[in-house]
Amino acid sequence: MSSHRVSDWDDARSLHKQFAKSEHKPARRVQDAASVHDPSGAGNAELVADDSGTIELDPAEIAAADAELAQRQDELAGYLRQAGQLASPLKDGSSPVAEHLRKAFEVRGSADGGVQATLQQYLDELSALRDAIHAASTGLVQQEDSAHEALGALHNRMGDGGTA
Repeated sequence: MSSHRVSDWDDARSLHKQFAKSEHKPARRVQDAASVHDPSGAGNAELVADDSGTIELDPAEIAAADAELAQRQDELAGYLRQAGQLASPLKDGSSPVAEHLRKAFEVRGSADGGVQATLQQYLDELSALRDAIHAASTGLVQQEDSAHEALGALHNRMGDGGTA
Protein backbone atom coordinates (compact mmCIF):
# COMPACT_ATOMS: atom_id res chain seq x y z
CA MET A 1 0.00 0.00 0.00
CA SER A 2 1.47 3.31 -1.00
CA SER A 3 1.06 6.24 1.31
CA HIS A 4 0.49 9.74 0.08
CA ARG A 5 0.15 12.64 2.35
CA VAL A 6 -2.17 15.35 1.09
CA SER A 7 -2.29 18.46 3.16
CA ASP A 8 -3.73 21.02 0.76
CA TRP A 9 -5.14 21.53 -2.74
CA ASP A 10 -1.69 21.85 -4.30
CA ASP A 11 -0.75 18.38 -2.97
CA ALA A 12 -4.02 16.97 -4.28
CA ARG A 13 -3.47 18.48 -7.76
CA SER A 14 0.09 17.21 -7.84
CA LEU A 15 -1.00 13.71 -6.85
CA HIS A 16 -3.79 13.79 -9.44
CA LYS A 17 -1.34 14.77 -12.20
CA GLN A 18 1.03 12.00 -11.11
CA PHE A 19 -1.69 9.35 -11.34
CA ALA A 20 -3.08 10.77 -14.59
CA LYS A 21 0.30 10.30 -16.28
CA SER A 22 0.67 6.70 -15.10
CA GLU A 23 -2.83 5.54 -16.08
CA HIS A 24 -3.36 3.79 -19.39
CA LYS A 25 -5.47 5.90 -21.73
CA PRO A 26 -7.30 4.56 -24.78
CA ALA A 27 -5.62 5.22 -28.11
CA ARG A 28 -8.65 7.04 -29.46
CA ARG A 29 -11.75 8.65 -28.09
CA VAL A 30 -14.81 6.42 -27.86
CA GLN A 31 -17.56 7.60 -30.15
CA ASP A 32 -20.85 8.64 -28.66
CA ALA A 33 -24.13 7.13 -29.85
CA ALA A 34 -24.97 10.12 -32.02
CA SER A 35 -21.87 9.54 -34.15
CA VAL A 36 -22.80 5.96 -35.08
CA HIS A 37 -24.35 5.80 -38.53
CA ASP A 38 -27.66 4.11 -39.20
CA PRO A 39 -27.46 0.71 -40.89
CA SER A 40 -28.00 0.66 -44.61
CA GLY A 41 -29.03 -1.98 -47.12
CA ALA A 42 -31.73 -4.60 -47.32
CA GLY A 43 -33.06 -6.31 -44.24
CA ASN A 44 -32.73 -3.48 -41.75
CA ALA A 45 -35.20 -3.17 -38.93
CA GLU A 46 -35.65 -0.06 -36.84
CA LEU A 47 -35.26 -0.53 -33.09
CA VAL A 48 -36.67 2.23 -30.93
CA ALA A 49 -35.79 2.37 -27.25
CA ASP A 50 -38.53 3.53 -24.93
CA ASP A 51 -36.98 2.66 -21.52
CA SER A 52 -39.62 -0.03 -20.90
CA GLY A 53 -37.12 -2.89 -20.94
CA THR A 54 -39.25 -4.84 -23.43
CA ILE A 55 -39.12 -5.74 -27.11
CA GLU A 56 -42.31 -5.73 -29.17
CA LEU A 57 -42.56 -8.12 -32.08
CA ASP A 58 -45.19 -7.75 -34.75
CA PRO A 59 -46.27 -11.14 -36.14
CA ALA A 60 -47.08 -9.51 -39.51
CA GLU A 61 -43.55 -8.07 -39.77
CA ILE A 62 -42.07 -11.43 -38.80
CA ALA A 63 -44.13 -13.12 -41.54
CA ALA A 64 -43.04 -10.47 -44.07
CA ALA A 65 -39.38 -10.93 -43.15
CA ASP A 66 -39.74 -14.69 -43.46
CA ALA A 67 -41.39 -14.33 -46.87
CA GLU A 68 -38.48 -12.19 -48.08
CA LEU A 69 -36.01 -14.73 -46.73
CA ALA A 70 -37.94 -17.47 -48.55
CA GLN A 71 -37.45 -15.55 -51.80
CA ARG A 72 -33.72 -15.27 -51.11
CA GLN A 73 -33.60 -18.98 -50.33
CA ASP A 74 -35.28 -19.77 -53.65
CA GLU A 75 -32.73 -17.56 -55.46
CA LEU A 76 -29.84 -19.36 -53.79
CA ALA A 77 -31.36 -22.74 -54.64
CA GLY A 78 -31.57 -21.63 -58.28
CA TYR A 79 -27.93 -20.57 -58.22
CA LEU A 80 -27.01 -23.93 -56.73
CA ARG A 81 -28.82 -25.73 -59.57
CA GLN A 82 -26.96 -23.56 -62.10
CA ALA A 83 -23.66 -24.17 -60.34
CA GLY A 84 -23.95 -27.85 -61.19
CA GLN A 85 -22.95 -26.90 -64.73
CA LEU A 86 -19.65 -25.55 -63.41
CA ALA A 87 -18.66 -28.99 -62.16
CA SER A 88 -18.44 -30.45 -65.65
CA PRO A 89 -14.88 -30.56 -66.95
CA LEU A 90 -13.75 -28.00 -69.48
CA LYS A 91 -12.11 -29.11 -72.69
CA ASP A 92 -8.41 -28.44 -72.84
CA GLY A 93 -7.44 -25.73 -75.24
CA SER A 94 -4.11 -25.33 -76.96
CA SER A 95 -2.65 -22.98 -74.37
CA PRO A 96 0.19 -24.24 -72.16
CA VAL A 97 -1.92 -23.38 -69.09
CA ALA A 98 -5.14 -25.00 -70.34
CA GLU A 99 -4.73 -28.17 -68.28
CA HIS A 100 -4.07 -26.16 -65.10
CA LEU A 101 -7.08 -23.93 -65.76
CA ARG A 102 -9.31 -26.96 -66.30
CA LYS A 103 -8.22 -28.43 -62.98
CA ALA A 104 -8.66 -25.09 -61.18
CA PHE A 105 -12.18 -24.61 -62.53
CA GLU A 106 -13.11 -28.17 -61.63
CA VAL A 107 -12.27 -27.34 -58.02
CA ARG A 108 -14.15 -24.02 -58.13
CA GLY A 109 -17.30 -25.67 -59.39
CA SER A 110 -17.14 -28.76 -57.21
CA ALA A 111 -19.57 -29.67 -54.47
CA ASP A 112 -16.65 -30.46 -52.16
CA GLY A 113 -15.02 -27.06 -51.85
CA GLY A 114 -16.18 -24.91 -54.73
CA VAL A 115 -19.17 -22.78 -55.61
CA GLN A 116 -21.66 -25.54 -54.93
CA ALA A 117 -20.31 -26.13 -51.42
CA THR A 118 -20.41 -22.41 -50.65
CA LEU A 119 -23.98 -22.03 -51.91
CA GLN A 120 -25.03 -25.09 -49.91
CA GLN A 121 -23.51 -23.53 -46.77
CA TYR A 122 -25.47 -20.33 -47.43
CA LEU A 123 -28.66 -22.34 -47.86
CA ASP A 124 -28.02 -24.25 -44.62
CA GLU A 125 -27.41 -21.01 -42.71
CA LEU A 126 -30.53 -19.43 -44.21
CA SER A 127 -32.58 -22.49 -43.25
CA ALA A 128 -31.27 -22.28 -39.69
CA LEU A 129 -32.16 -18.58 -39.55
CA ARG A 130 -35.66 -19.22 -40.87
CA ASP A 131 -36.12 -22.05 -38.34
CA ALA A 132 -35.11 -19.68 -35.55
CA ILE A 133 -37.55 -17.04 -36.83
CA HIS A 134 -40.34 -19.63 -36.99
CA ALA A 135 -39.57 -20.80 -33.43
CA ALA A 136 -39.54 -17.21 -32.12
CA SER A 137 -42.77 -16.39 -33.94
CA THR A 138 -44.48 -19.54 -32.68
CA GLY A 139 -43.31 -18.85 -29.14
CA LEU A 140 -44.53 -15.27 -29.38
CA VAL A 141 -47.98 -16.30 -30.59
CA GLN A 142 -48.26 -18.99 -27.90
CA GLN A 143 -47.19 -16.54 -25.19
CA GLU A 144 -49.70 -13.93 -26.35
CA ASP A 145 -52.49 -16.52 -26.58
CA SER A 146 -51.68 -17.79 -23.10
CA ALA A 147 -51.66 -14.27 -21.66
CA HIS A 148 -54.94 -13.47 -23.46
CA GLU A 149 -56.58 -16.60 -22.03
CA ALA A 150 -55.30 -15.87 -18.51
CA LEU A 151 -56.55 -12.29 -18.64
CA GLY A 152 -59.90 -13.47 -20.03
CA ALA A 153 -60.27 -15.98 -17.21
CA LEU A 154 -59.37 -13.30 -14.66
CA HIS A 155 -61.89 -10.92 -16.20
CA ASN A 156 -64.61 -13.60 -16.06
CA ARG A 157 -63.88 -14.35 -12.39
CA MET A 158 -63.98 -10.66 -11.53
CA GLY A 159 -67.26 -10.28 -13.45
CA ASP A 160 -68.78 -13.18 -11.51
CA GLY A 161 -67.99 -11.40 -8.24
CA GLY A 162 -64.93 -13.53 -7.50
CA THR A 163 -61.63 -12.23 -6.35
CA ALA A 164 -58.33 -12.29 -8.14
